[in-house]
Amino acid sequence: MIPSMKHYGKSLGQGSILLGMLLFYPMFAAAQTNVAATNGLPGTATGVELFPANANGEVVTTLGHYWDGVDDNDNLHVMVSTFPVLNNVGAMSYTTFAPAVNFVDMNNDGLKDLVVGDTYGFLWIYFNSGAKGAPLFTTGTIFPTFLGWASKIHVVDWDGDLDNDIVVGTFYGDFAVLSNMGGATKPLFTRTMGIPRYVSPYYSEYEGADRLNQVKLGKIPFVLGIYTSPWVTDWNNDFKPDLIFGEGTYSANSIRIAFNQGSRGKPIFKEDRVFYLAYGEGYEQLTPSVVDYNGDGVPDLMCGTRTGQIRLFKGTTKPVEGADIVTTLKGTKAPAALEFDKVLEIEGKGIFDTMTNPFPCDWNDDGLFDILMGSTKGTIYVALNKGTKIEPSFPDADMVKGTNVNKDLLAPARWWNGIGHATGLSHSWGASDYIGDWCNSAVLLSCETNAVLRPGLPVVKPVEGEFFMYFRYDKNYPGWNNNSVGARVFGGNFRLPMVIGKRYELTFSSILLGNSAYVGMVAYEPFEGTELVPPHNERREYGDNITPTAGWQKKTINFVCPGKQTGMTLNFELGFALPAGDCHFCVDAFSLKEVLVRR
Repeated sequence: MIPSMKHYGKSLGQGSILLGMLLFYPMFAAAQTNVAATNGLPGTATGVELFPANANGEVVTTLGHYWDGVDDNDNLHVMVSTFPVLNNVGAMSYTTFAPAVNFVDMNNDGLKDLVVGDTYGFLWIYFNSGAKGAPLFTTGTIFPTFLGWASKIHVVDWDGDLDNDIVVGTFYGDFAVLSNMGGATKPLFTRTMGIPRYVSPYYSEYEGADRLNQVKLGKIPFVLGIYTSPWVTDWNNDFKPDLIFGEGTYSANSIRIAFNQGSRGKPIFKEDRVFYLAYGEGYEQLTPSVVDYNGDGVPDLMCGTRTGQIRLFKGTTKPVEGADIVTTLKGTKAPAALEFDKVLEIEGKGIFDTMTNPFPCDWNDDGLFDILMGSTKGTIYVALNKGTKIEPSFPDADMVKGTNVNKDLLAPARWWNGIGHATGLSHSWGASDYIGDWCNSAVLLSCETNAVLRPGLPVVKPVEGEFFMYFRYDKNYPGWNNNSVGARVFGGNFRLPMVIGKRYELTFSSILLGNSAYVGMVAYEPFEGTELVPPHNERREYGDNITPTAGWQKKTINFVCPGKQTGMTLNFELGFALPAGDCHFCVDAFSLKEVLVRR
């Protein structure tokens, strides 16, 4: 079984076990086991074309070009991805996550801006060019860092230096802090491309200065659950930031609070100062936020869920009354658990969208809280409060608009473009998840009729047919992979059936600006079990390097289909591993045929 994976933009596809393995393609190329070259053996490729016609780059689908943060309908639009979620019946289900959206002044101009963490781990800021009460946005600014898979963000002055930092909750359940190094008027979150960036707690021995700072629980990374969603607030009124968080572990899923045992500028958290604040009651993927939703002057809790309900929990003054005030201010006593009140309705519905991340804010400066939400389609909505402070009402939700710069493109059908992650069986089958653990890249894989790769070079046109495939980085952001710059992998969402022992010829034409790349094919040969050996699969592979060239060159690879069980058909996957650093790669004119050898 190959896990499903989503293209960025509008096209869907499947991931590949090949893609993660190709991340180590220099070693892979050097140890090309089970590869048999022709060695000059005469042969003729038959006329039967084995490469699928609908995967040769001539069949296209719409590619949403969202690297400006706006789609062709002038809606703010970022990329979204799917991740495995344990649902309420105990099954793992690949689920689309919605982006996390905050509304806060990032440049100290008196206007609140939109800060967005999309679910591929990219960070965006849409700077407000309107007026108070009338926000106006053009395009998004992407910051060259990586927040981690399925990240959820809360923008807050974490370290008390009077500018806004970003606290990140991640796929793995830890918390990281992206510190603002630029100050209150000119936010800056990276020292250079991709530094600092998120690295999962499973690589905690890697403590380089190019990774985001992790929030610690005592002396170890703060990890309680998975898919954590942070909200920072001074809950116990001691003038220090506390950490409220929801998470995505089914049955244990609740909203908890960690009281700050440190200072205003240096939060410290300890395991015995983490308490339950509200109970999940069977709901998962809880995304909490704090707002006074009933106008009584007491902070309440609003919480999004996997199934889309926005659940409201009444605040209480009990923890700060009478004899409890000292222990409450010190954070040494569990706060009173908040009681569930009701489900908030938007447009008269209890569910507006699934995987909700509601952010309360005063969008139009009318003194009433409104609700900002990212959708599972990648668009952003605002629901204006048409009620009162005591009885809020949200009859409508409208998409937030911007100005589109990058028009949609065409993408090759049945290809994955390299944004995303290798999941599912990738670990157990020897693949790598470094794409998700270390960084991601801003890439495009499109179908073009012509293109100028660099100034001064001639126009590139197809070798045959109407289109050629064109892979490149965008926004000058090749990202990181396996702790090197760039080195993305993309591949086909199709299988190439070949018979063990037969000879084949794979050909294609390519242009490569940059260092050498690699083309590889991988399949798994199944073996039935015996009394001594259980059923298992053995990897079969072959491939070759692709040398740089500014013009089309034809690549021909002759090989015998590897394997031990002659006559068995294996279904191979095709992928390309691009070099570290910037590159432009064009590919066209695919062909795969059986070769008849004259004996």
